[in-house]
This record gives sequence, C-alpha cells and structure tokens, in this order.
Amino acid sequence: MQEITSKDNPNIRLYQKLLSGKKYRRENGMFTLEGVRLVADAIAENAELHSVFVTENCLERLSQHGEALNFQDRERVFLISDELADKMSATENSQGIFAICRTLDKPLFSDTIKNGGKYLLLHSLQDPGNLGTVIRTADAVGVDAVFLADCCDLYNPKVVRSTMGSLFRLNVSEVKFDEVFPLFEKRGVPTFAAVIDPDAVSLTECDFSKGGAVLIGNEGNGLPREVSSMCSERVTIKMQGNVNSLNAAMAAGIIMWELMK
Repeated sequence: MQEITSKDNPNIRLYQKLLSGKKYRRENGMFTLEGVRLVADAIAENAELHSVFVTENCLERLSQHGEALNFQDRERVFLISDELADKMSATENSQGIFAICRTLDKPLFSDTIKNGGKYLLLHSLQDPGNLGTVIRTADAVGVDAVFLADCCDLYNPKVVRSTMGSLFRLNVSEVKFDEVFPLFEKRGVPTFAAVIDPDAVSLTECDFSKGGAVLIGNEGNGLPREVSSMCSERVTIKMQGNVNSLNAAMAAGIIMWELMK
C-alpha cells in the first residue's frame, strides 16, 4: 500500500477536481465516493474503482468490527493521514475513506423498457438530495429503472451519498423525451403525469396492473403543461386538511409505493 502525504499529489488533485466539477466528471468519466458504506457497496457491485484512499484509523476500525475492504488491486489503494482526509472530505465528520470510481456502465434505456415494466421518469429535479433519495427509494421498492430528463448531475457527490449505494444496483439513465416517449408507446407502457390538480385521477384509483411510467416534475414548478400532455393520463395525490403540496422525494415515494402494489 502506497502512502500519500501531500494534498498536491496527482491522485489527490484528481479527486478534488472530480469532487467539485460536473464538467470534469463528464469529461473524464469518473466520480468520487466518500464513506465506508459507499466504497464497500461499489466493491460489492463490481464497480470499476480507479483508486481508494484510506486512513490508518479507518482500517483499524474496520478490523475491530471484523470488516475488510476486498479491493483486489492493492496498488491502487493509498494510505493517507487523518489531516489529509479532513481536507478531502465533503462531510462534517470524515470516516477516513474515499474512492474514485469510473462512471457506471448501465444498460441502454432502449433495452430497459419492456412491456409491463414499472418506471419513474424525473423531469428537471435540481436538488441533489431529492434525486438521491428518489433513487434509493426506487431501489427499495423494486422499480425497474429511473430515467432522468434535464435533472441535476447524477454523479454530484450529494446525489451519490444520498443514494446510500442504490446507485450501483438500480438502472438509472439520462434520456430525452423525444427518444423515450416513442419507446414507451411502442412497448405498450402507459405513461402517467404526476400533477397537483383536483381534476386529475386520484393516485389510489390508478390502474398500474399493466405497468407504467410515472413522470414527476421539478420541486418548485412541477410539470409544464406541454410535458404532462405527452402522458396518457394525469394523476394526483389527493391530500387532506390544509396540505397542498409535498416534497418531491416524498411525493415520489408515495407514487412508487402505489405503482409497485
């Protein structure tokens, strides 16, 4: 295991650039991971890791709990100091372990959409925490895939952390409406626009027995009319009392629960 002591080391500089730059992540096809859970999940799911950085204290804690990082390429594991870990960390309390991961190789969305499948299509979600939570929930309830149209960067560190490892297990793809909607129609997948509209069909009365793709819009503005009109049906969560809106991730969770019944 090689030791890195300087923040100016090329591998550390690469990590920092990937951490802060969406354009740099896209150009290089890599993103960052921080924390034991994420690095362990990446290894378990056979994600391609470019490098791992870990402190002595982190290794000792793992050993005390009978855990180990089964990372085969030991030449790409670097030992770093606690001080360097604190400089690298994007969280308040560093766990002392980081990694650079290659962009995930997911199936083409055109190969993913099947008759009877159940999907989530997100339009213009901009909050990384919301996006990560939706992906994590979709993984938990068994949604077949999540498609992103004009959303925030899937590999934003906050998105990656919020998925809690689900990013490695669930099929998540970026799509364009003019490509994905014809495929939904061709494969016989009904489409549903989630809206705040008392005249829309109540979510609990929706028939998802033949599968479906539910379209959820931006946190503040929802779905534009021209987007919702592309769907075969408009659905809404009928709310009680004085509640008239929900957080996007919370609404998506309720919708996915009904979709997967």
